[in-house]
Amino acid sequence: MLNSTYIHVPGIGYSTERKIWEMGALTWAQYIELHAELKLAEAKKALILPRIEESIERLDAGDHAYFAKVLPSKDHWRAVSEFGDGVGYLDIETTGCNWNDHITVIGLYDGCEMQFFIHGQNLDDFPAVISKYKMLVTFFGSGFDLPFIRRTFPGLALDGLHVDLCHLLRRLGHTGGLKHIEIELGINRGAETLGLGGMDAVRLWHEYRRGSEEALELLLMYNKEDVVNMKDLLYYGCVEMAKTMPIFLQP
Repeated sequence: MLNSTYIHVPGIGYSTERKIWEMGALTWAQYIELHAELKLAEAKKALILPRIEESIERLDAGDHAYFAKVLPSKDHWRAVSEFGDGVGYLDIETTGCNWNDHITVIGLYDGCEMQFFIHGQNLDDFPAVISKYKMLVTFFGSGFDLPFIRRTFPGLALDGLHVDLCHLLRRLGHTGGLKHIEIELGINRGAETLGLGGMDAVRLWHEYRRGSEEALELLLMYNKEDVVNMKDLLYYGCVEMAKTMPIFLQP
């Protein structure tokens, strides 16, 4: 999908992008071939060609940071197929939602293995690990998880690609919280964590701090389900969004 994208060109919006597709330039390579004959304003064509040539070079070089900068944030999902080998699914637990609350657990999943970063244990290891990822996937991370992380680690540059599933799925008509959407899509949770929510995560942390290792185990299990389920939600979101694009509706 990324090499069919034109909305990262300054001055090019969704309607012009759709027009370019309809004229036969379904990929960057096709655009270069058809550039001279496309019925677009010369001023627009002058903007598009150099950006497309640069995009091809940047993609060949695997420069995910470039696309994180030039793509509209709500369309970072278009880069999943190209940078999917560097996706990190992320979710945090905290002591609350106020400015003086802090992170208790960060769960990070690479699609195969799960890692936990726990306050008072190994939380300070998180910046070195997260810097290896090309793309983060969260649920409402732009409004909650990432602001908390930036405040906790002021020097950490979280400027890579980021797919916020809350906003992506809302574009497909799915509203409400993560667990509500999971139920809509038939994604099941284990019996141990069924019915647990954010306030339970706070309670479990305080129980752990009072000496209950079982509470920490349940908290980590709860966080893991939040994170691991994002992989299926991302796949669903990308497939359904792609179906709305005329480029994928060709006979």
